[in-house]
Amino acid sequence: MERLGINSGFLLAQIVNFIVVALILWVLVWRPMVRALETRRERIAKGLEDARAAEQRLAEASREADKLMEQRRIEANRLVEEARARGEEQARALLEQAKREAESIRAKAREEALAERDSILAGMRDQVVRIAIAAAERLVGSLDEQRAQAIVNDFLVHMPAQARGMGGDIEVISALPLTPAEQERIKVETGARNISFRTDPSILGGLILRSGENVVDGSVRSNLQSLAAQIL
Repeated sequence: MERLGINSGFLLAQIVNFIVVALILWVLVWRPMVRALETRRERIAKGLEDARAAEQRLAEASREADKLMEQRRIEANRLVEEARARGEEQARALLEQAKREAESIRAKAREEALAERDSILAGMRDQVVRIAIAAAERLVGSLDEQRAQAIVNDFLVHMPAQARGMGGDIEVISALPLTPAEQERIKVETGARNISFRTDPSILGGLILRSGENVVDGSVRSNLQSLAAQIL
């Protein structure tokens, strides 16, 4: 090997160093990463299970509320029918009274049903939050570079009207660095005089365009926050 210009001792040392580095990486990086992924999978599974339980409880609460409303309605109708069975003069007075009582019963039934629903939803708030977090983690966990690129392309194709012709000085924030072609397209579509690009992985995907007080938020983070607000 020396005839080939290869130092056998140096080559052996390099091989040993490579093996040592590989072992260190396996112990310090690979194994912890595998454990973290497993923990994350279990957390997502728990969140989905909580979602099913929450959905079942909400359905039960809705059935109970409907049942309570039906009972109150039957009771109100009974009072009205009893009033009609009495004498004409007395019936008119009793009918008015029965109507007032029936309306009061209906209002009370609505209040009781809403109070019961709100009580159940309040008890389920922690579960709803865990569901939202699990859904977000599941979505973000599958957001690879290709999918992030697709989200940017979709934003450019269906750019909101308020972003077109925005003009002036514009700051563009993206989760991943934009290609020169994408930067040029944004500049043309917005008609920006001066444009700056910044990368912020915390927006999870999509784009945010900011010009002074005008903000067009097409980020994945914004969509997730809107979804969580609708759930809660």
